[in-house]
Amino acid sequence: MSQTEVAHSTSDHSACENCRATLQGHYCHHCGQSAHNPLKNFGHAIEEVFESFWHLDGRIFRTLRDLLVPGRIAVNFLSGQRVGYVQPLRLFVILTLFTFFVGKLTLHTNADTLIKSNSSAFASAQTAEQVEALRARQVAELERELGSSAGASTGFAIGMAAVNTAAAQRLSELAKQGKITDGKDTSSALDRAGNAATRASAGRTGQLFNQDINGKPWDPETNPVVLNGWPGFANKWLNHRLDNANNNIARMSGNGDLFVQAVLTALPGALFFLMPVFALVLRIAYVRRPMGYLEHLVVALYSHCWLMLVLLATFLIAAISGAIANPVINAISDWLYALLWLGVPVYLFWMQQRVYGGNPILTLLRYSFIGFIYFFLVTFVVMYAVLAGVSA
Repeated sequence: MSQTEVAHSTSDHSACENCRATLQGHYCHHCGQSAHNPLKNFGHAIEEVFESFWHLDGRIFRTLRDLLVPGRIAVNFLSGQRVGYVQPLRLFVILTLFTFFVGKLTLHTNADTLIKSNSSAFASAQTAEQVEALRARQVAELERELGSSAGASTGFAIGMAAVNTAAAQRLSELAKQGKITDGKDTSSALDRAGNAATRASAGRTGQLFNQDINGKPWDPETNPVVLNGWPGFANKWLNHRLDNANNNIARMSGNGDLFVQAVLTALPGALFFLMPVFALVLRIAYVRRPMGYLEHLVVALYSHCWLMLVLLATFLIAAISGAIANPVINAISDWLYALLWLGVPVYLFWMQQRVYGGNPILTLLRYSFIGFIYFFLVTFVVMYAVLAGVSA
């Protein structure tokens, strides 16, 4: 802005509109607010939006660039070079929300995806008998993987639908190619598939909690779970969540995408809970270092910002490979997944060594201790996210 514009703005506003201090320039010396009101001029409003955007955008790119080098951003921030970076907590919030937003858009377990993946498995079958044998093998794998665990009905129903649909598509292809001449072969194979699906899914209740309480079926109102020592409102909350979980699982049956979306919704909050706990683990592991808890929290935040970037890249790769559905792209995607997630422990170890220094052997021992604790923390957080997602 030119001196003429500054003088004009100052003459128009002799006092700051925010704190009423006398203006001595374009910005208030007391609170820092600009002298001109962007709401009074459309051009100023547009100018301010783009100015703010590019200023923030530049800091984000600088922050992400240094985040790619293990430990660089944490070392610089802790040494006092903070003005050029987005604050660690703000960066973690932005990346977490954006990552899971992208995840909810790209990560789906709908039947179409499963049907496409199963269709390739049936491509080698040349007769109705071979199709039936492959279908039976895949059903057995579903049974082995899902078993009779609570909530398994959703995944099993979707898996069975995908297997049977893919089998039917292959039988139809073989019939068009003249490799199946008797229509009875096709119909009998599909009948066997449908009957097997019905038998296999029998007895699956689709409930998270269906235990008897005091010899009677559980009911959240008339026969609730009562934990000794818990206040009345806590027991009421517990039964309410269990009732929600049962209703949600029943609603999700046949649509595993609803379950995935619920978990992705609950995970960000669980990660926020995990962050200060992880910083405390770092504080314990490096108790002799002259660093306060907040400095360890900075390291924890930037570590998880890197994990969010890896997770974001995973979601994007999954979206691209799912959209293209090409064997070569799928193979490249598998390699990228492996490189991304195998690189995570290497990055975190390198970052820990660069930030805290010391003997690399001792760093490796501390790294193993932190990783052991963190594994159980992540397991707890994921379990919480799953339960919170289905009982919301």
